[in-house]
Amino acid sequence: MKKLGLVLFVIAGASLAPIILSIAQTSVSLWPFFVRVTSRAGAPGTYDLLVPLQVLDKSREDLADLRLYDMNGREIPYALRIRREVDEKHEVGARVFNQASVGTTASEMSVDLGENAGEHNAVEIATNGTNFRRRVNLEGSDSGKEWSTLAAGELIFSFASQNKAVDSSRVTYPTSRYRYLRVRVFADELADKQMPLITGIKVIMAVREKGELTNWIVPVPSYQYIRNQGAPASSWTIDLGARVPCDRLALDFADESFSRPFQIEAVDDAQNVRWVTSGELTRRVGEPRKPLAIAFDREEHARKLRLVVTDYSNQMLSISSIQAGAPARQLVFELKEPVSQPLRLFFGNLKATAPHYDFEKNLPARSSLTPIRSEVGAVTNNPNYKPEPLPLTERVPWLIYVVLAASSIALAIILISLARTALGTHGQKADEPNTPGSTV
Repeated sequence: MKKLGLVLFVIAGASLAPIILSIAQTSVSLWPFFVRVTSRAGAPGTYDLLVPLQVLDKSREDLADLRLYDMNGREIPYALRIRREVDEKHEVGARVFNQASVGTTASEMSVDLGENAGEHNAVEIATNGTNFRRRVNLEGSDSGKEWSTLAAGELIFSFASQNKAVDSSRVTYPTSRYRYLRVRVFADELADKQMPLITGIKVIMAVREKGELTNWIVPVPSYQYIRNQGAPASSWTIDLGARVPCDRLALDFADESFSRPFQIEAVDDAQNVRWVTSGELTRRVGEPRKPLAIAFDREEHARKLRLVVTDYSNQMLSISSIQAGAPARQLVFELKEPVSQPLRLFFGNLKATAPHYDFEKNLPARSSLTPIRSEVGAVTNNPNYKPEPLPLTERVPWLIYVVLAASSIALAIILISLARTALGTHGQKADEPNTPGSTV
């Protein structure tokens, strides 16, 4: 049995070796690349950087492998934002109560947004009548008893003339979480002959944010003559320079006028070509010459895109320049104390898990603060990089046969031991004398 224990100990030790090796490595030794990040001041404050294309190319698509460290090896939490242009709104459910008049010149309506109202920052107020301009006061409350002013003296209006109408019924205010809202609408002193009536209120969370783009020039590739759906066509395989996100192209043509159907495909994998978008490239005689923008239906992560233009019986178009673009990836971080420059942003560990920093959760997704922009250096190989060890079966392929042989030997020893025990027990029973009264 001692031999069996020794065999099992050897097997367990061989299995734990990779784990011990990985624990022994420092945290940044699993990241093959880094870039130096230099903040202008290095003083406490909120900073940001735009993740460059070279980092995007060697990182995970979701950028979950990014790690930011100071010169003392301390990890700096960050928040990652994709700077797409945002213009959206959603309605917050509200229950009307306490509709009343205020003297003879105003009407009032209150709404209850419920215990978990969430954030809201605008109301749309429906009132009776046309051709008016009315003042609005808006208040908020958590209890329905004590009220705070959210907006005062704001205007809503509606005018119609000659089958044309213009109106504005929305009042905005700082983003709030108040459960109760109270709206008071005053009569137009010039147009209203009686108190206005509030017929409905919609509470809205509206978000509008200007995006930020990363644009880069792409070399114009050589062309090929092909046939597309039976018609003569031209094809260009555009190399973006790295495998990066891209959601638009701007193409400038030397031709004065044209109208050609086109399509764009992602062709990184020749066996799995993906359709990206299609449409019409058009420039009319006399129009100013400027690049034609092509917006993709969705963002693509690719290195090579193929542009196919169907020419029919026309001469091939002459492309003079290509610019690619995508929403910028913004990394926001905070320095709570002065640090030595530069910081280092590590990347390239494709097996890394997302860090899930509290900083990211606490930083509003659409913050009003303006971080200080940091500069990012060139990609550098990490001198301390140590690749994660291969599984033991790949590093020592013959070990599996040793383990199987050892397991077989151990199993044989156990079976032999059990057989000997069973035979010994049976022999003892056979040698026992028969007791009186027993039948032979």
